[in-house]
Amino acid sequence: MKLAELQRSFQAHVLYQDPAIGTQIVVDERCALSLRLGVYTGAYATRLVEVLAESFPAVHEALGARLFERSIRSFVRERPSRVRSARDYGAELPAWLATHLAGPRAAGIADLARFEWAVAGAFDAADQATLGPAGLAAFDAEQWARLQFAFSPTLRRLSVTSNAVAWWKCACAQQPRPSRWRTNCAQQWLVWRRELAVYYRRLSQAETRALDAALAGTAFGQLCVQLHEARAAAGLLHGWLTEGLIVGASIGP
Repeated sequence: MKLAELQRSFQAHVLYQDPAIGTQIVVDERCALSLRLGVYTGAYATRLVEVLAESFPAVHEALGARLFERSIRSFVRERPSRVRSARDYGAELPAWLATHLAGPRAAGIADLARFEWAVAGAFDAADQATLGPAGLAAFDAEQWARLQFAFSPTLRRLSVTSNAVAWWKCACAQQPRPSRWRTNCAQQWLVWRRELAVYYRRLSQAETRALDAALAGTAFGQLCVQLHEARAAAGLLHGWLTEGLIVGASIGP
């Protein structure tokens, strides 16, 4: 068997418990084959549990070490890694938790995982120079209605239906836990990085609609119509520029 085939066979055993690799292992009467191979399959799962505990520390805190490990081992069995970097493993965990955890806090734990993944993604995203308020001075007044904006690659937008962000803040600061998971209504959150610091804040309904429209390519003039007032749109735009959310502007069709 060629080396590449042997590697694929060994990987199939580690990821999917395919027994074919057993025929390629030299017999050793001192140690059973299952035990010898189990060293690698066990280490693989254990390492991924450790990786995801580092990626989702607040989820680990909320679930407790025992339930977290049990849940993550199930996730590893169902979602073997298909990425080269361990840092990228875990993107599917929030959705998996939403469907596999039971009880009233299931949705909250899934929201918490989504928020943690957004924070980590914002921190790891590529750097790009931001456009400050002075950067729009190059455009004439008659061009403003057609201005479209490019946003920072660090920006993350998410909606949560629980008190997950409060749980995250408490887990980070080692403060007492909130008394409940549920909230009365969905919350819209914005996460982004500026230089080496990750920021987050809750969005109002008006800003949520305007930001989502701008992210989709809506021109500034249409944002003014949507908000029913040019001053309101200008205020939001100034805030986005000041916070470093915008990296470029261009004149649309």
